[in-house]
Amino acid sequence: MTPLPAPKYAQAAAIIRAQVADGTLTPGEAAPSGAQLARLTGFCALTCRRALRTLISEGILVPGPSANARPSVAVSHGQGPDGATPSGTARILSRTLSALRRANGLTQPALARITGYSVTTIGHAETGRLRQSRQFWVKADLALGAGGELTRLHDAYRAETAAPAPVQPAAVLPAAGAAGVPVWLAEVTLHWSDGTVTTVDPPRLPAPWEALADLTFHSRRC
Repeated sequence: MTPLPAPKYAQAAAIIRAQVADGTLTPGEAAPSGAQLARLTGFCALTCRRALRTLISEGILVPGPSANARPSVAVSHGQGPDGATPSGTARILSRTLSALRRANGLTQPALARITGYSVTTIGHAETGRLRQSRQFWVKADLALGAGGELTRLHDAYRAETAAPAPVQPAAVLPAAGAAGVPVWLAEVTLHWSDGTVTTVDPPRLPAPWEALADLTFHSRRC
């Protein structure tokens, strides 16, 4: 069964959420007005104003200082007006799932039956406990007719929270050979205290250093 597309106001709200998530709209910046969003989407202004009200109710936008003023992107506690934090993307991901589920007229148990996940998993995803696999977000995306938005937000969240790969130090080149001829390191043999031997090429010295018993350089002259 092909899922129905999300209502037009939910689609319009999804555009603003995506702009907040990718930094196009920064914390404290004014969001598009209902008329501007209508020109962007082709939806009527009433539909777009409903989208903005939905985003305000979710805490993604805050109302302007007057009734006719444009809303602005919310600034989280501990977050400056010019920079989003990884928790901001996580919050947008959770709220987008919840908003799309409600826009499709589904309860958490109903979405759980469609995706094949437990109600607890759906609840955790909507409250910011983002330990679900990418497959979960792909299935939720399809079930709610999100057009890839949930998957993209999930990937952005994972990219922000991924730990950088450790950089291993390069082996130190030995001193120049006789008559000042440069010597280039071809490989390194590591003799560990437990008797094992490792040959590394290109030469990158792995940890733990305290287990290293001996180091043999095999070099060639150029």
